[in-house]
Amino acid sequence: MSAVRVAWSTMETGTVCYRHPDRETLLGCATCGKPICIECAVDTPAGQKCFECARPAARQVSARQLLNRPTPVSFGLIGVAVLLFVAPRVVPGLAEPTVQWARDLIEQNAAQANWLVADGEWWRVLTAAFLHGSSTHLLFNMWALYVFGPELERQIGSSTFAVLYLSTAAAGGAAAYLLSAEFTVLVGASGAIFGLFGVWLVGSWRVRHTRAGAALYRQLIILLGINAVFSFVVPQISWQGHLGGFLAGLAIGYLWGQVPNKTTMNRTAIAAAVGLVALFLVIVV
Repeated sequence: MSAVRVAWSTMETGTVCYRHPDRETLLGCATCGKPICIECAVDTPAGQKCFECARPAARQVSARQLLNRPTPVSFGLIGVAVLLFVAPRVVPGLAEPTVQWARDLIEQNAAQANWLVADGEWWRVLTAAFLHGSSTHLLFNMWALYVFGPELERQIGSSTFAVLYLSTAAAGGAAAYLLSAEFTVLVGASGAIFGLFGVWLVGSWRVRHTRAGAALYRQLIILLGINAVFSFVVPQISWQGHLGGFLAGLAIGYLWGQVPNKTTMNRTAIAAAVGLVALFLVIVV
């Protein structure tokens, strides 16, 4: 999806990497136009750049390094959600009353029961994002996290991704709390998942003039349209949580594009600020 500049003229830019004369390339720095190979291409919000032009950014990451970067937060979140759903149901040696007790312990202390949130248990808007009501619910959310999470985590870093996920989960929970009935109980990671959709949508909008960006943007619009229909047609789905998480993702993605210095610290601070605003609304309203 990154913008690249093609070295059209051999006379002006050459056809080999400026740092590796033995490597032919058609990639060029998006700022100065120097020919660069895949190892010298630094992925930035403005496209692939050479090391010199990308140096003002906080961190230099080549395209190959970006592809190989581990994504512990995405897979850790999936693992926790699966464990909390499966363990109380299938742990061998536990009698049915014990299994039911374990399930009740988790759900009663972590699910978003709006009347308990109103009584001061604000953390439930976060913990509910790790619980799921059915295997279908779990599989859909974890599939979406698997598809959209790792690539975003590689680009923005694991710490920023973790804060982004929790902040959009908080925003989804806050919207579900403020817009749902008092005696509503909610579980699921849908708010955070829709937050990821929002961030991806903003990113694809910025590169919509490219072929890959336009294709991604169309796919996201279709996917969001389908999910929006499901949110209102299928019973027991919180459209409020979906909307809150999505709007938070849009806001974070937009603000990321507005800051002049796109460092990990700045991105993390913006994501955290949105989540804290959501929690503040839950606590004071």
